[in-house]
Amino acid sequence: MSYEKKLMQMKGLVKKKPLNEDPKKEVPTATLPFYTEQWKSAGLKLIQNDKGFLFVKETFYEQSHIHGNIGLHHLHEAITFMQKKYPDHPLTLAPGTPFCFYDTETTGLKGTGVLIFLNGLLKQVENGFLLTQYVLAEPGQEASFLLASEFWKTSKSIITYNGKSFDFPQLVSRWTMNRNTIPPLQGHQHIDLMHSSKRIWKGDLERFKLKQLEEQKLGFVRENDIPGHLAPIIYFDAVKHGDPANLMKVLKHNEWDILSLVTLYILSVKLLKEDRVVESSITYTNIGKWFRDLKSVDASQDWFQFVIEKFADDEVSIAYYYIGLHLKRKHLFDESLKAFHASLTEIVGKYRIEVYMELAKLYEHQLKYLEKALEMTRECADYLAKTPDVGSEKQQLRLHEDLQKREARIIRKLTISRESAQPNKKRVFQS
Repeated sequence: MSYEKKLMQMKGLVKKKPLNEDPKKEVPTATLPFYTEQWKSAGLKLIQNDKGFLFVKETFYEQSHIHGNIGLHHLHEAITFMQKKYPDHPLTLAPGTPFCFYDTETTGLKGTGVLIFLNGLLKQVENGFLLTQYVLAEPGQEASFLLASEFWKTSKSIITYNGKSFDFPQLVSRWTMNRNTIPPLQGHQHIDLMHSSKRIWKGDLERFKLKQLEEQKLGFVRENDIPGHLAPIIYFDAVKHGDPANLMKVLKHNEWDILSLVTLYILSVKLLKEDRVVESSITYTNIGKWFRDLKSVDASQDWFQFVIEKFADDEVSIAYYYIGLHLKRKHLFDESLKAFHASLTEIVGKYRIEVYMELAKLYEHQLKYLEKALEMTRECADYLAKTPDVGSEKQQLRLHEDLQKREARIIRKLTISRESAQPNKKRVFQS
């Protein structure tokens, strides 16, 4: 039987509320499922609260625990560094605010019928770290399951991987469906490590699945892992037949996800304070661009200078380009000119066109050297004609028009300048 057919079959286990049910009525106490003892024997603990019951698994990690090639004990150092050095950076945790690393497993990808059946939260505790995995005992126990996670108690910082697009919206959706039986969901700050990973390794990594990051950056390789797309079938099968063997493998998958979140955070911060080369020049250029987009000008310039000093490849030319932009904004036009010309030695593609344009602007408007402005404009037009794959057709058309207007304007200025100089020459000759 295919995955899709079996999933649809298993979805019959989800009990829908009758239309005439009073939404404010308390959920009645349900009978414990027949597999309770089996799941407890597998290492899950039965928990009961005001809304029903769920299963929980807790795992404690010593400070010395190593996941892949990164020790968890570096987390405190990473958090402290970001709070002191870059208090406004997207990776910085708010001082004094509780935080947790968070990952879910669900019965599908989208739709109001999709349930979260596993909430995994890792917190820093005294002498180590505690991973708590909340397991939905059965679909009818969702209110109890959500209540146990305590996302309703206090606001916190939640660290996920692709959680802004998936995990947290799913949590909000399920909370909304149960809003009449459980307290309101608190507002939480969010750090999504998928976003930061793309900022750091764009152009260096082809894919940004967590598994690829684990293998290529974190030094962790999964063995006998359960593919994520099988998790819904495994959960429904465990509820239907009671055997938790494969469900425990899903918990291990979730555990590895969360430990990788911790080490990925540590590695990401480490790269923001690194003073020696441990990554490619592309990575450090990306970091410089990231700080530039965050308006952290001094930090971005430091990273571009780092690329220039430590590498000898195409990225150096890109670093010179960004340094040129920075110097131009500071009205250091001669220094900016040198940086742009240094970037022309190797830079290609859209960056080369932008350098030509910046040089043309500098020569025309700031340095008043019209002949050089015209030269840069024409070189840019020639390069654009030879490089048809730079930008979309619409972008190229707009750039061609801009270059034509610029060339015409510079020629007009040159003509006026030369004509205005002629009478002066005659008067000097006559005297």
